[in-house]
Amino acid sequence: MPQPLGIYAPAIRRMYADGDTIIVFFDASGDATDGVRYDNTYAWFMRLEDGRVGEVSAFYDSLAFNDLWRRVSP
Repeated sequence: MPQPLGIYAPAIRRMYADGDTIIVFFDASGDATDGVRYDNTYAWFMRLEDGRVGEVSAFYDSLAFNDLWRRVSP
């Protein structure tokens, strides 16, 4: 099944760590399969368990994401 995005490149703005929690704040962009650029900003909150990521909560610009999914099917 074709993917809605081609190359999708992240650019980290900031990373934070406190105990077993890591936060990554980043932008990512790429060209969708319809040829329109897709840009979004994310914040991922990750909790480590035994040195591995055990849980993730991710936040992003839902308006940009919804626009992508209206234009391009997965």
